[in-house]
Amino acid sequence: MATPATEAGAPAKLITCILPRGRAHSLQQALIDEKGIHEVNFHHARGLGRFSPLSARGIGEQQEKEILEVTVSESDADQLFEFMFFRGEIDEPHGGIIYMTTLPRATRLELPDMPSEQQARKADSHA
Repeated sequence: MATPATEAGAPAKLITCILPRGRAHSLQQALIDEKGIHEVNFHHARGLGRFSPLSARGIGEQQEKEILEVTVSESDADQLFEFMFFRGEIDEPHGGIIYMTTLPRATRLELPDMPSEQQARKADSHA
């Protein structure tokens, strides 16, 4: 199982996928279900591929893209890159692009455990 960079200042890799609209969510879910990775950044962008069917129509035509990013330890990066390449169907025509960059340092940040709203209400009512 791949693990995110957890040690403070640990060397890590950033894997970025630029995918056609509608593909990133299933890849994100596969990372959660099959690799146990929940630390994924997913957002949208607009762009035009060089060999896109829309490129022949003229300038200004754009497609919505989905960008999925995950930071992982250096030791797990190659395995996860391959998993994302095939699971995200990037090996298919017009499947998108994936690339990996080195991060000199990465630190995993977590929110502290907070009492549930129900526990907080009980504590407030007893005060």
